[in-house]
Amino acid sequence: MIKTTLPAKRAISEIVRAYRQLQSQGERLISLRAFAAALSEVLKPHGGSISHQSVKNWEDRTHLPHTFYMIQITVQAPNDWRRDFAQDILGALHPDIYQTATQIGARAIKNAKRDTSFYNNLGGRVQA
Repeated sequence: MIKTTLPAKRAISEIVRAYRQLQSQGERLISLRAFAAALSEVLKPHGGSISHQSVKNWEDRTHLPHTFYMIQITVQAPNDWRRDFAQDILGALHPDIYQTATQIGARAIKNAKRDTSFYNNLGGRVQA
């Protein structure tokens, strides 16, 4: 059986969207640049950064975040939303190794599994 990243991509997209919503002021989502800058702030002392394009790709389900950067954020971030975000992402990427930190991550993983299970029960006849 081929291991697919579809459930992980769905969960990560939902996690990114939820955290962008939490960081927003008013009705508009925080910008991709501002969100990426907040994550990169933790990685700068170690020479790392996350681009706004990476955040967009995660939310659009095009690419998955790098596990290494998420681990670095969980280790280096102050005890704030960035640590929770990275832990939730790790839980979606590697549920057999990491647990989510918040209900945001747990809900996203549950929704992704439910959606994927529904799709598989249809025999893959519809576009995911």
